[in-house]
Amino acid sequence: MSRGRARARSPEDQELVRQKFLACARAVFSTTGAHGLTMRRLAAEAGYSPGTIYLYFSSRQDLLWEIWREDMVGLYNSVREAFETPGAAPLRVLRNVLAAYATFWLGKPDHFRGMFMENDREYLDERASFVGDDSVQKVHDLLLAATAAALPDTAPEPAQIRLMTHSVLAAVHGVVALHIGAGAFPWAPAPAMLDVVLDSLLSGLTG
Repeated sequence: MSRGRARARSPEDQELVRQKFLACARAVFSTTGAHGLTMRRLAAEAGYSPGTIYLYFSSRQDLLWEIWREDMVGLYNSVREAFETPGAAPLRVLRNVLAAYATFWLGKPDHFRGMFMENDREYLDERASFVGDDSVQKVHDLLLAATAAALPDTAPEPAQIRLMTHSVLAAVHGVVALHIGAGAFPWAPAPAMLDVVLDSLLSGLTG
């Protein structure tokens, strides 16, 4: 069946095939994890010959980077919208940005697991190489900017900004990880937990 599938000709058709491979990769990952995520299996799931997928992605890492980049671009758009809240005080902007970060991932639990919770050795190496991607750096830079604006010091040191950013992000990220990675436990509702965490963190940030 897969070998009889006609090759996409137009740019529009090619993009549809590319998106189908990405959707199949997400579906396979959500059911079997990284271990089952092979190029041959993805081609079969999409209904194409094994060679066809390499016309769109040079390797599994190339395909994974596209998946992760889609997520990071979506995350950036969410936090940027919060960052650009008109007329909001800097501390409120930082709170909005951190809440947007949490809300984005809570709405995409499978994406979060794929980005942060898979422990397959090969997959970890592939993910580590993605850290330098522009999409990751844009999110990081925006978080740094939001924190810098909210700090009481008018000219905080870069090391202080980085420490504060990573610290508050770790706490917010932890709430998300608990609800997604250990959802069977009867945690308090995520929005309520985030309110407590953000209230505590941000009051300490400016204290």
